[in-house]
Amino acid sequence: MRNYATYKIVWNRKGQLGAALVQIEILLPDGKQKYVGTGLKVTASEWDAKQRQITGPFATRLNNQIAEKIAKIRAHELTLIEKNIRLTANEVNIALEVVDAGSFVAFMRVQAAARKNITNGTRSLHLRVADRLEQHGIIRFSDLTYLNIVSFDQFISKELKAQPSRYKHHQVVKCYINMATKAQIIDYYSNPYLNFNSVKGKHKIRTRLDDNEIEALIKKPASVTRDCAVFQLFTGITHKDLEQLTKNNLRRDGSDVWLEGLRKKSGEMYTIYLLPEAVEIIDRYAGHDKLIPCRDLWAYNRDLKLLAARCGISKELSTYVLRHTAATWMLRKGVPITTISSILGHNKIETTLIYAKLEKQIMKEQMISAFAKPPENKPRNSEQVQPEQS
Repeated sequence: MRNYATYKIVWNRKGQLGAALVQIEILLPDGKQKYVGTGLKVTASEWDAKQRQITGPFATRLNNQIAEKIAKIRAHELTLIEKNIRLTANEVNIALEVVDAGSFVAFMRVQAAARKNITNGTRSLHLRVADRLEQHGIIRFSDLTYLNIVSFDQFISKELKAQPSRYKHHQVVKCYINMATKAQIIDYYSNPYLNFNSVKGKHKIRTRLDDNEIEALIKKPASVTRDCAVFQLFTGITHKDLEQLTKNNLRRDGSDVWLEGLRKKSGEMYTIYLLPEAVEIIDRYAGHDKLIPCRDLWAYNRDLKLLAARCGISKELSTYVLRHTAATWMLRKGVPITTISSILGHNKIETTLIYAKLEKQIMKEQMISAFAKPPENKPRNSEQVQPEQS
């Protein structure tokens, strides 16, 4: 029997679809395994299997966070070895209690990873909020003071320009403070939001292209950026989902071609009938591993701005603008709102109805149709009523 444990970082141990847990696998001296949660969930594109580490935004800090957790468990193990005691699963739990005692961000991450009633997109948001709290130095429960929350609001204001986004961050923090209160980790009167109030604000008007701008984009000669943009117009797919598409997402039924998959953000199923314009684009890249070799989000949005300039489009073109445009374009073409909701992968029809509210042309046509006078039934000449003879 060994005197020491070995540590390994593992991802998606249970083979889940979409975002999955990053865990610390500990092989104990007695040969048993102990898995320790990190409170982090990432997708396959955010995990480097060879290096066994997280990639993408905040990767360095998240990997350091995991390494620090392992280091603290090892430090506890060394104190045990000096006493001729081997590390056990219970001793790991004791070490973790020391590591995470009083840590609000650790509480948030563990609870966010364990919650089953939220979507993957919501879970990712909650983990980002925990990251930003930690960045600002609000880590322990004792850091949850009114002045610190005011300071946090100013901190996120530098990155999040829209008030609704800042409001949502505060709502997330409040949610986990309430959970901690119910768990009797902190008392009710320690809640800083009893005095701090964040205003919800209003969302800005969503930018979308008009029919002339859409036509200018479609008529542009083929290029990877142009093809990705036009494919988004005809499918309403997000960049994150577009990036992951392979031949496995295609279903051919005779001459019909369908696109099927799960939205990375919500986990909702989407099914899209591909029109000939979209099929032509994917056929152009038949030899590639991906359905369309789309660039990463930052590079793609940069290329879209250049494409817009070449098309004479003055609006700031982005992948979000293309998705908004696809939804309103489909509405103008007469596609039912329920079908658009399914295409976009929305889990609530109310989300899709936002696009209907924005589309003034549809509103105009509906108003004209509703108030149009019925045609007068004028009698033909031969049937005209003759005046009575006096």
